Amino acid sequence: MSRSAVIELAEHAGIDPADVLEYWSERAAVREIDGGQERIAAERGALDDIRELIALGTWAFARKGPRSATPSGSTKRDRETG
Repeated sequence: MSRSAVIELAEHAGIDPADVLEYWSERAAVREIDGGQERIAAERGALDDIRELIALGTWAFARKGPRSATPSGSTKRDRETG
């Protein structure tokens, strides 16, 4: 699986290729390390994940990342100084 296939998919979908490459790399690493897949299978599966997210129209939701454990607008310093 090549980076060029990921870039081509991103460009076709009108998504920033850098975002797609980052997500693809992360997903492939998780599949390889945590899932025990060979690298080529992990990369192929990660590309399939991205295709599915794009087809379902959920790409934007996949890239939001984890939510913060702190209330919005609140920082550690705000809580310490109260």
